[in-house]
Amino acid sequence: MKLRTKITAAAVSLLLFFSAAFSLWNLSLMQTSILRVLIKSEWQQLNTDAKNFSARLSALQPSDSWYFPAARCIFQKSFSENAVLYGSGEELYNSSPYTFDFSHARPLPERLTRDPSMLTRIESSHVFLARNSDTWLLIVYTDIHAKLRLLHYRDITDTYTGLRTSFLQGLFLSLLFSVLLSLLLSFLIRRILVSFYQLRDAANVIASGNYCARVSCKGSDETAEVARSFNHMAECVEQHANSLAAANEKQRLLLAALSHELKTPLTGIQGYAELLQRVSLSGARQIRALQYIESEAIRLSSLSAKMLQLVGLSQETSIEKKEVFLIPLAGHARALTAARFKQKKQILSIQISGNLAFIGDEDLLLSMLTNLIDNASKASPDESEITLIGNEYGFWVEDHGCGIAPEEIAKVTEPFYMVDKSRSRAAGGAGLGLALCAQIARLHDGELEIESTPGVGSRIGYSLLTSR
Repeated sequence: MKLRTKITAAAVSLLLFFSAAFSLWNLSLMQTSILRVLIKSEWQQLNTDAKNFSARLSALQPSDSWYFPAARCIFQKSFSENAVLYGSGEELYNSSPYTFDFSHARPLPERLTRDPSMLTRIESSHVFLARNSDTWLLIVYTDIHAKLRLLHYRDITDTYTGLRTSFLQGLFLSLLFSVLLSLLLSFLIRRILVSFYQLRDAANVIASGNYCARVSCKGSDETAEVARSFNHMAECVEQHANSLAAANEKQRLLLAALSHELKTPLTGIQGYAELLQRVSLSGARQIRALQYIESEAIRLSSLSAKMLQLVGLSQETSIEKKEVFLIPLAGHARALTAARFKQKKQILSIQISGNLAFIGDEDLLLSMLTNLIDNASKASPDESEITLIGNEYGFWVEDHGCGIAPEEIAKVTEPFYMVDKSRSRAAGGAGLGLALCAQIARLHDGELEIESTPGVGSRIGYSLLTSR
């Protein structure tokens, strides 16, 4: 059962219940009020008739043998047909079509006979209702001289049927009103729930994979607040889905690039290994083949190490940090890259302001600095000078190499991206150095800053974000 049907059914049921309860309570009050008026009227009339009857019988003595016949004669001539006379428990005169049996009489509650405005007290035991077939009779009686009993009755069937008719009419009107109310409620609730229906439809659309679905959130009521919250959630889900898709695509490209990078050295190693096994080579050619296999194995080892480091850093959100002094770090990096500088007859100039220190991980900072110096050496010609610059805002490596085109700068931090692939591979590169540097800079609350001019040189380094 839908929510609007439940609300409508509950509202209509409560309305019918309270309407019927109120009608019954109101009719009960009306019935009580009418009965009190009738009882009061009949009791007053009965007392008046009883006094007149007693006055006419004052000349007679109850012991006289002709007392009952005389009383019957006086009663017959003096009272209307709504009165009945009893003597010593026997009916003396009754012109009505009814018979009255006092042994089965049920007196009315005292609350109906309690009337402070009456001059004479109403005896509740002398007032009762009797039902004869479909007729309701209000009966009051009083005793005269302990032998005679005078009874009055009134047909109040119309009062009962009128009240019942009023109740049924009220119930019918309540039912009609409930039907109209149910239609109105159903319409209003449907209008109120339109936003929730939109939320349902939008949720189904999002569940099907379309994360662009949104709902209208006009107004300032609760439904509008829910709609705004839903839209915010949908935006977060879309952003998360897009980031996952981008990460997945990035991983796919990374694996494709890694496979491509591994293919060439592995093919060469396999070819030389097969050559050594199947062909008898001279000593010099064997040495060259083994040197190639060794260099490619070293390259693959370096590639795998950098890949593992890159994957590990991409998943890190924080690192343990301590104070790291830049001058000893630069000396360590100079020692690690000394062989390449000696081979290319290059000079590493260090310009660091004072006893400069950074807060970070020493091994990661050393890895970043070594990669920056190594990349600068690869990009620079032989016998050139490379400068390491350091101040309180970061450190940079400046070279006078081939430079990087402006459109390439945003791509050089992507794994396996190389501006000049043939020259980079010839120099033993794989396009992972700057990607590692960018990740290390991120973990040290900074960024990899790249400034380059083609044909002039590049200035690449670690820049603290707090310096901006």
